[in-house]
Amino acid sequence: MLDKKLFVNLMTGLCDMYDKKPSEFIFNAYYDALKEYEYSAVEAAVKKVIATYKYNTLPKPSDILEYLEGTKEDTAMIAWLAVRDAIENYGYYYSIAFDDPVISHCIFQMGGWMEISQVLNKDILYVEKEFLELYRLFAKRGIEKPMKLPGYIEVVNRAKGYIDHIPEVILITTKAKNVKLLN
Repeated sequence: MLDKKLFVNLMTGLCDMYDKKPSEFIFNAYYDALKEYEYSAVEAAVKKVIATYKYNTLPKPSDILEYLEGTKEDTAMIAWLAVRDAIENYGYYYSIAFDDPVISHCIFQMGGWMEISQVLNKDILYVEKEFLELYRLFAKRGIEKPMKLPGYIEVVNRAKGYIDHIPEVILITTKAKNVKLLN
């Protein structure tokens, strides 16, 4: 969680650098956008923005967030890599859930976990392209409801009434909001 006192000092310096009069509104707007992150990560991102920002206006919160999270394209590719990793490590048989609900919705839209797990290597580039497009679309819509993606064992055991023999869902974590930026 972002320390507000330290953050106000950082923002005051940033405002001074860009000849912007600091205000309560500016502090609150930026704080609300960045409050989920550790101060050290925000400070490092602000330093990166200062070093690379090409305009003479105060950078927007989105400019700082881009250094914390990456671009939408970066986020979509990281999500796709998590899917590929889950396919390789768990595959068709296990039920999966991702901590990023957008991933699950993309996979559901593409036919489900069992379908996407069986994609042949020759088709993987087409599947990747479709996933990345869907991810960007669903991310814009702000999907927040998590979704379990059933695997073969669960589907077969449910169909046969073997409810006691359904393995636990494997949670794939993809987000790390409080990571420190590397210099």
